[in-house]
Amino acid sequence: MILINSKIVKAGLIGLIGLTLITQQQQNRFKCAAPYFSFISHTELQQFRLRFPSLYVLDKFQVEHILSVIRNKTTQTKHFRLYSDRLIRLLLEKAVSEHIKKMSPQDGQQTLQQQVLSFEQNQFCVVVMIRSGNAFLGEALKVLPGTSVGFILVQEHPQTKDPQLIYCKLPDDVDQKQVILTDAMITTGGRITTAIKALLSHGVNQDNITAVNIVSCEKGLSKVLHQFPKVKVITAGVDHALNTIQDLRFPGVGDFGDRYFGTVDQK
Repeated sequence: MILINSKIVKAGLIGLIGLTLITQQQQNRFKCAAPYFSFISHTELQQFRLRFPSLYVLDKFQVEHILSVIRNKTTQTKHFRLYSDRLIRLLLEKAVSEHIKKMSPQDGQQTLQQQVLSFEQNQFCVVVMIRSGNAFLGEALKVLPGTSVGFILVQEHPQTKDPQLIYCKLPDDVDQKQVILTDAMITTGGRITTAIKALLSHGVNQDNITAVNIVSCEKGLSKVLHQFPKVKVITAGVDHALNTIQDLRFPGVGDFGDRYFGTVDQK
């Protein structure tokens, strides 16, 4: 009887050790995954959107696999670029769908009204925030081949770290356009608010501006949407906060420009 009990105890200890090891492995995997998968919950996102109805977030099930590749630091340049382009295309299509469409009658065609509803591509202007925003340009010209293009460069002041407008080149009629403003991330919100101010100074209305980005964080979004409540923001995911952990930033895709354009060493 004592022998049986000792076997039971031994088996129990082995099982407990095995369970502990599995738990540790799961915790380690979670620690590794945490820099890439820190999006706010669905409930938190719904509450956030109630405060800021001009925020649009792509459906989780549509983009979660793409984001898992982009946010993985081991993803090679060619795959990072491929999956980024896929996601950028979805974001731009969403941006176009949220803009006002104009009726473009087609002469000589007897069709239902719904079949001729379209938009005039020259009503749009894609404004690229140099440098990570340049990654959006290729897909933008596929979605809107007739669009005009502008460029804005915002950089931090070396001492104060405040965002500064360095360069701005926009079409003369940008105030008549519906502007799609592209950048990889909204982190503190400083870069994007500086760019929006530049657009407003050129006569663009707030409600004609749509800021498109890969991922954002609550702090940056709150700053932008408090200051410019009529500006639309379209993103693929919203992170909790902005931190620096092992050179990875939340929102975490690393340095998007370096990774997309292949200017960092691949390990």
